[in-house]
Amino acid sequence: MTEQQTFPGPAYEKLPAGIRPPKSTPLRRALDWVPIHDFMAAHVGFSGRFNRAVKRLEAEGGRALPAAQAHFHFSDALLLSIDPKAVTMRLLDHVVDHGRIRWIGTHFLDGSDWRSILAPVDKSYSHAEIVELCKNRENFRNGPRYKRYAERIAKGETVRRNRIALDTADKLDGYFEYYLALISDIEKNGIVPHSDLGLRGQTGHRHRWTRTFWQDFAERDIGIAIDADGRLVRHTNGKHRMAVALALGLPRIPVEIRLVHARWLQRQSEKLGLPPKDALLATLEDARANGWPAR
Repeated sequence: MTEQQTFPGPAYEKLPAGIRPPKSTPLRRALDWVPIHDFMAAHVGFSGRFNRAVKRLEAEGGRALPAAQAHFHFSDALLLSIDPKAVTMRLLDHVVDHGRIRWIGTHFLDGSDWRSILAPVDKSYSHAEIVELCKNRENFRNGPRYKRYAERIAKGETVRRNRIALDTADKLDGYFEYYLALISDIEKNGIVPHSDLGLRGQTGHRHRWTRTFWQDFAERDIGIAIDADGRLVRHTNGKHRMAVALALGLPRIPVEIRLVHARWLQRQSEKLGLPPKDALLATLEDARANGWPAR
């Protein structure tokens, strides 16, 4: 049983029911993906900032170190192959932090209380859709979710899935057929690391409109966070691929560590007798050889 923990600082909160996260402007998205400052910061004084941030967040809570800096600095060292069944919980994509809505993927280190923003992987809409598709395959129109969406569209409503508006039967079919093609490809080839096979090669060329340009542009390996107890938690990218892996019973999948809880990393640092950054790298190297460590 997990030890009951208390955390410094305010806890993250779920978005209130019916509240949608704000949309980023095209300019803001473009700037996010041209992170010149983060590229430079990843190579100058990074280790010292990283180690100090872990200790500060463990004591004070909050977040630190832009995710882009960690990505540029660590690169492939953050990649792992894991058993997808080890990941049973997911972080919500958007949280209320100090009264403001924020996307959870902005930073690499965090010391706050995640408990209210964790949810079971198998309870998400995306997971349920993929499980339904794996069960029905070409008979996907017989699935309860497909029928529910079709009824709403027939009434003149717009169904929003994956940031795309589905307002006709053809668009609804195309949405399901796109993910049916993804399932077939993964069933044949497994989940291929993003560095080895581009997004279009994994998911096919048909029905590209079912994903936005920015989703294709930002696509990476399945994202994973390490929580305060050292558990692997799904985080940001890869919800559909993770669902396919679980539905098909794949034994191993490639993932990328995107977020680390400072409390776990500080304990790991003390356990290994290494600075936090070195402790993270040593733990990931050992996990690649022997599997994710027991807590």
